[in-house]
Amino acid sequence: MDLPCPDWIRHAEQIWSRLDPEQQKRFSVQSDIGDIFDFGQSQTTVEDVQVLSGIGTTYPVQKCAQSAGRCRERGNSSFKAKDYTSATLHYSQGLCHAPGDSEQLALCYANRSAALFHLACYQESLEDIGRALAHGYPAQLQPKLRTRREQCQAFIRAQPPGQQTGTAPSTAITAGVSLRVSPEKGRHLVATEGKCAGEVLLEDQAFSCVLIPGEGLLGGPEGRTKQGAEGPKGAFGTEDRCCHRCLCPTLCPVPCPGCSYSRYCGQRCQQQAWQEHHRWECPLGAELRAAGVLAQLALRVALKGGLPQVKRARGSEVKARSQSKQEVPEEVKERESDDEKENTCGQNTTSPSAGQTKSVLPSSASIQMSDLCVGCHGDAYQYVYSLLPHVEGHAPSLRFLYAITIATLYQLLQQAGPPPYSWGGGDYGSDSSDGQSPVAGEWNPELSMLGATALRHLLQLRANAQAITTERVSDKCGAAVQASQEIRVATAIFPTLSLMNHACRPNTSVTFDPGYGGRDPDGAPPLITSVTGVSVTVRAARDLTAGDELLHCYGPHCSRMKVQERQRLLLQQYRFTCQCEACLQDLQSPPEGSHASTHYKCPKCGRALQTGAGGYVCVRKGCSGQLSSRDVEQTLQVIRGRLDQALELLELDRPDEALRLLQEALSRAKRHLLDTHQLQGKLSDTTARAYASMGSWCEAASHLSRSVSWVRGQFGADSVEVGQQLFKLAQLHFNGGQAGQSLSVIAEAQRVLSLHRHAHSEELQELRAMENCLTGAL
Repeated sequence: MDLPCPDWIRHAEQIWSRLDPEQQKRFSVQSDIGDIFDFGQSQTTVEDVQVLSGIGTTYPVQKCAQSAGRCRERGNSSFKAKDYTSATLHYSQGLCHAPGDSEQLALCYANRSAALFHLACYQESLEDIGRALAHGYPAQLQPKLRTRREQCQAFIRAQPPGQQTGTAPSTAITAGVSLRVSPEKGRHLVATEGKCAGEVLLEDQAFSCVLIPGEGLLGGPEGRTKQGAEGPKGAFGTEDRCCHRCLCPTLCPVPCPGCSYSRYCGQRCQQQAWQEHHRWECPLGAELRAAGVLAQLALRVALKGGLPQVKRARGSEVKARSQSKQEVPEEVKERESDDEKENTCGQNTTSPSAGQTKSVLPSSASIQMSDLCVGCHGDAYQYVYSLLPHVEGHAPSLRFLYAITIATLYQLLQQAGPPPYSWGGGDYGSDSSDGQSPVAGEWNPELSMLGATALRHLLQLRANAQAITTERVSDKCGAAVQASQEIRVATAIFPTLSLMNHACRPNTSVTFDPGYGGRDPDGAPPLITSVTGVSVTVRAARDLTAGDELLHCYGPHCSRMKVQERQRLLLQQYRFTCQCEACLQDLQSPPEGSHASTHYKCPKCGRALQTGAGGYVCVRKGCSGQLSSRDVEQTLQVIRGRLDQALELLELDRPDEALRLLQEALSRAKRHLLDTHQLQGKLSDTTARAYASMGSWCEAASHLSRSVSWVRGQFGADSVEVGQQLFKLAQLHFNGGQAGQSLSVIAEAQRVLSLHRHAHSEELQELRAMENCLTGAL
């Protein structure tokens, strides 16, 4: 959903096709973002606004008492089955759908308090009890609710007080990191002193982010339904599990009083979201979902930036051009053009990776990051605004889609009410998020700058948006082993992280942490306490020396893709041909036979096969072993089929049947595949899961050890992937009572994960708990 939904894309394509060739040609050569937005506005009609609103009806966000009642009934069924987590999530769905004057609101709060009580979430249960009573919970049912309140209070008094955390700057930079600017690399970050592997280099807070719905595990691979008002039974996506502002996981969100979609981890996040953007987004919720995540994020960034900051950024841009050219053309003075000319200020026009941002500093500049107030949100917006939009890098039809989308949203904003006060409109009186009517303001021609600014951010985001990922563990009730997978929960823009250039073999490790805007987290704070939004921590992935540039992988990694595929993807999305160390090594000095050798095993001698005429031949001289391409493909198809069937059986809690299929697949893989083949790692990992589901911990550990070896060879001994596998292996040894093996693996897992995680991450805390338990037992 980064792009608009297919129906809106088709509608924009129809508008584009109706333009005469001269109009298309004129639009195609426009590079000024203001002109592009004006053209989009000129082509946007009332009918187009109605079309987007019509498409938005498939993403309903209205309150509905009947929907709330159905969600509550599902929660009751889960509660009776003692699946209290699912019950809590169903009740939370009901709360989001319940209108403020509906009896369902109080009933859902009361029922959720019961589920939370059984989950030992006593403070949260107590808060829901208070909300149920405040919203008119039936008097005849109140005695049971008051009894539960007394029980919660008793449990809370018996618990040790949690550690409180305070606010902190939104960006923290360690000493020894500098911002530099050069014609070849643009703005980039450099270590000015040695840094040890695992050392924190910087932490950055997202300027803004937008949650991606429909990524829940319980809903299956497809996530939520398109309509998604309530979703099928058991389907919980990220929109149900995470705060829509800070992304903090939550079972008991506080719903938006105006729509059924947005929900927050607490009152503080709800109020902050309302002040920053949701008061204007709430009436447009359905249309924004149809317009896509990037369009919503672009509008959100513009709304949060505000007119004064945009004017300041545009002025800085004009001043920078003036300093670079010693003169500013008259038309730039008149327009304060939004256009980012990629050949200004010493910017390398052929390599956006060498500087994702437009320089406003001399090319020889070197600035200590501690001297830059990047973390102050005013200055943070200046960094966001200055990111290159790469206008010419977008196809004319895509630029037109973006222009029409933003122009339509801009018209919807005008229809929804007065202009945002951050853009010079009327004040909303109270900062509360209770849906009070705003004080009227007027939309004047200058405010078209809001649309042009949102369009600028939308063009920027294609190359500068950051996917926020997390490891999600299935909370399937009764499962012996909980499956996990990495999912994408949001798209964000980070002011400082955006300064880092790409490398296919990066020297930094990036970790995302959710915020805790609504309630304080347990445990000591890291370098910055992410109390107001999601943050990213950048650590050294290996030892760095003074002068090393800090490099971040944009996605294509040398351990996952061949160089040709990496370069194609980077050129397609980020508009540069990668010339990092890994690419140059692969292109100039490839390992012997790397282009031809495969991970397939010779049927005669067991050595590797290499591509040959019509199939594969052995790499060993004198060996006549060979296989046809058809034979190899059929073998792979059978192995993959058995693996997929086994995974489905594991989801159905039928590990014994899954194990039989996996043993067959492992036998075939042993005969036909080298240990370095990707399927070998997947088969070993899945087989370990099957044995663990049956309580055969030692067998599970044996197979997972083989998976660890494959992951180590694929991603490197100190990679986060290895750390995650070692964490699972330590758990298996611990459960199997193998104290010596467990302690050994725990130590290695701690060493590797410490390079990528802060000391209070869940994985490291659990490793310490297992270590303390085993040490005390020995």
